[in-house]
Amino acid sequence: MMRLFIFFLGFMGSFGFSQKQYHFDYALIYDNPISVDKETKSDLLLINSKDNSYYTFVSFDKDSIETSFRLIDFKGLVVNSKIKKEVFYKAETLSNECNSVYRFSNIYIYKIKEYDFIKHQDTTINDIVYFHYSIKSNKSLAYQKKKKIEAIHYIVDKNSEKFMPSLYRATEYNKWIETSKLPYGIIKMRYFVNIEGKITFKQELIKLVKINRNITIPEECDYTISPK
Repeated sequence: MMRLFIFFLGFMGSFGFSQKQYHFDYALIYDNPISVDKETKSDLLLINSKDNSYYTFVSFDKDSIETSFRLIDFKGLVVNSKIKKEVFYKAETLSNECNSVYRFSNIYIYKIKEYDFIKHQDTTINDIVYFHYSIKSNKSLAYQKKKKIEAIHYIVDKNSEKFMPSLYRATEYNKWIETSKLPYGIIKMRYFVNIEGKITFKQELIKLVKINRNITIPEECDYTISPK
């Protein structure tokens, strides 16, 4: 599977036409699948290092001839699409029709007042010193336990200041927009901690690859600027 990732990341082609365009300049591969919600488990994350308002989550099913991907634009839309693997590996631009584009409604934006970014003491991994931050609920412990709210910890590379932080969930992103308290830098590791202090999930970056990829959608279904 890793060889397929590297082949895809290194091979350039051309596909599609000019519409609203999302550009991706890096791909991130983690040791555990990225899980942004119950429906999205991704093997690969495509990012724009200078714009963290959108991402693309890519899933490879070894038993399928297709690759599925999900682009999330926190400003108002989601793209859910599938494409043949052979095309996905070769294409520099993936073009989509409006039937794969949906509104993204951030109905929980009010929740940002219930969370805080916290700076912790720096963390050392293999003799390299990283920033250590977390986002935690400021509600009562009883409320957190009832709602099963977990803190998310970020181990951030200090030597990658050109990268905006990769935040999968809208609440994290909106809180960052409001406060800018999480520093720029590649997130080397993220892990979740429950109310009892137990780590329930952890993933570590194992590969960062420079790419030049694009995803386009028709302008008429650009829900970030249109109420259609």
